[in-house]
Amino acid sequence: MKKVALLTFVVVCITAVSGYSQTEEGAYLNIDYLKVETEKLAEFEKFVKSKWMPILDSEVSSGDLTACYFYKVVYPGGSLSKYNYVLVRTYQDLDAIMAKGERFNELLSAGGNKVLSESLVLADFQYSELWRTEAGVMNIMDAAPGRYAVVNFMRVKPGMENQYLALENDIARPLHEERINQDKMHNWRTYSLMKPGGANYEFNFITADFYDKVSNIEYGFTNEIMQSVMPRANFTETMNAIINTREIMNSELWKLISYQEK
Repeated sequence: MKKVALLTFVVVCITAVSGYSQTEEGAYLNIDYLKVETEKLAEFEKFVKSKWMPILDSEVSSGDLTACYFYKVVYPGGSLSKYNYVLVRTYQDLDAIMAKGERFNELLSAGGNKVLSESLVLADFQYSELWRTEAGVMNIMDAAPGRYAVVNFMRVKPGMENQYLALENDIARPLHEERINQDKMHNWRTYSLMKPGGANYEFNFITADFYDKVSNIEYGFTNEIMQSVMPRANFTETMNAIINTREIMNSELWKLISYQEK
């Protein structure tokens, strides 16, 4: 994966509109990936909360940026990981991304050269991606974001993109709704990659499962929940229909460190 020169940290900014958290349909996500050395982790997180978040809060208040989430990548961990923090900024239109600075260093410069220079000392920017929200379920009873996110990076087979999204909406969505009703999940979203792309890029879709308690990640799709939602469906055949359209390239656990929402 192509590496860019600048600062990035594992933060996820996801749209929060009308009291909803972690991305409304139609939103665009700019995701920045950062690498921080082990001895600088505590200092970096403190710096983000004291220096970065006020800048991001100002952007959210202006109305162009709808939300921003700062995550630490818990798994995988260690020195071999390409990044260990992520910043996701969410916007309602692409023009706003370009107008407010698609490069994270341009955003940080609003805090002055000292904030930018100190940031570059603490964290190495790896690369950025642009995503579009395609589907999902929101927990309208809880405006606060989920504390944990299981982020699954998918490679959907060429020509099967529409079929894959249809299956996510028709099959996965009602199952996730039931998981939310049973208080086993906070919310769920599906995103498609806009840029970069191409046949050589490792993945082109993401599904994000958000949780309030990390123990709930064990409670996935089961025959019991399938029967309660779709009593006439064959569990194996239904799951195979989704599996046949895509391959899970990577799965990570992110922990929410800080966020700003409109």
